[in-house]
Amino acid sequence: MDSPNLEDIQALREFKKQLFSVYWERFGTFYVHVMPHPDLKIGKRGLVGEEPESGIILVIGPRAARDIKIEEEWVYAELQFGYTWEQVFLPWDGIFRYFDKSQQTVTQMRIYLGKPDIPPKKENLTPAETKEEVSDPESGTSKRKDNVIQVDFGSKTKK
Repeated sequence: MDSPNLEDIQALREFKKQLFSVYWERFGTFYVHVMPHPDLKIGKRGLVGEEPESGIILVIGPRAARDIKIEEEWVYAELQFGYTWEQVFLPWDGIFRYFDKSQQTVTQMRIYLGKPDIPPKKENLTPAETKEEVSDPESGTSKRKDNVIQVDFGSKTKK
């Protein structure tokens, strides 16, 4: 599969933004499946359990979300997890699927885990300026080694 270019990524981001608005206006409560992404931030909670591999499904609705702000590269919202409100930054590139409660409308899209391929201005790059990529043969994607989601498990204790 060809590497995505910046134009393709921007078009898909815009499409995902428009879909987010449509789902918010039409359904009030809907679900967003976000895959693990270097720019995904979920407050102090982070990704837990199997979420670092399979992603997380978030509820967006009048009782579960507040202070939603749609930006160029991400959407910000405060989402409720149990009784705790967490600040959440969802990168458009990590949003995989939208669906409503009845799952009659499901929209599944491509995700981008790395930064877009922008051709270098000159060929004067030193080895320190390049990032090593790791290929995932099963999914056909590559990830930069330095992009790791950090999760703080220290605050939770099991009894």
